[in-house]
Amino acid sequence: MQKRKLGCKLYRLGLTYDILDYSQDVIMWLKKREQHLPEFRRQSPQIKKRRKLIDCTTQVAEKLELSTCTVHLAVKLLDYFMDGHDIQNPQLYLVFLVSILLASKMEEKNDKIPKCSELNALVKHQFPKPDFLSLEFVMLKYFNWSLGMPTACNFAEMWLPYAIQPTDSHNNGPIVSFREARSFFQQYVKYFLDRSLEDPQFIDVPPSQLGAAILAAARIGFGLTPFWSHEMSTRTGFVLDSLRGCTDVLLHTQRNFKKKEMKKILLFAGYTESKADETINNFCQVRVPLFQVTKAFN
Repeated sequence: MQKRKLGCKLYRLGLTYDILDYSQDVIMWLKKREQHLPEFRRQSPQIKKRRKLIDCTTQVAEKLELSTCTVHLAVKLLDYFMDGHDIQNPQLYLVFLVSILLASKMEEKNDKIPKCSELNALVKHQFPKPDFLSLEFVMLKYFNWSLGMPTACNFAEMWLPYAIQPTDSHNNGPIVSFREARSFFQQYVKYFLDRSLEDPQFIDVPPSQLGAAILAAARIGFGLTPFWSHEMSTRTGFVLDSLRGCTDVLLHTQRNFKKKEMKKILLFAGYTESKADETINNFCQVRVPLFQVTKAFN
């Protein structure tokens, strides 16, 4: 459990590139853990409500400023718990709130873990506090008190520092500003991490494979070449062709990645409006032709 905690705090999307000596040990441990993930049987009567619950989870996490890894673990807990239970309204919304609570206890620092009262306030105090505590205990028992389930976000975070290098080409030319390119690339990774949550077909994909596919999709979508370096193949254990099933689906969603969304992200990150526009003009013109993407897998 302690190694998982160390690994999760090793790197946070968009904050730091400090890599500790034991990062490969953490990745090996995560890969061993993913081999013991439970089977997802797709038998929840409420499976059609999954997308709405994910949207709610994302919105709550944004309001509470929780990490992307917390969101991914919360959704994984929600998926598996729903898969083993027939949950009716309004209890279904209590389940997603408690999933966030449990995921936060695994992924966040103590001062970032939300209180039950904070979560309850977001749904207009719909549930009494004992309901939170009771469901928390039920979910812990259901998962046999083992919540350290690896997610695609865990792997993507660990490999992200190696996923873009100054020697890469961008749009068939050199990277002019590596700092800005790296910052922009991170937003592509965040975008594909979010999209990977929404599609239920990714639930069955091993988290390490999906994490690698997200980074590959970000490199292709951002226009970096080579699409997948030898170093990334070595570090992740996946060649580009083995990721194609996931990257094709992820890249299909890229048309929704609008410039105004990127500008909003850059302004939030502290860019001036003129600097945000300049950065978008430099780095958001990438649209890799389909024949080039197909050629990457041949």
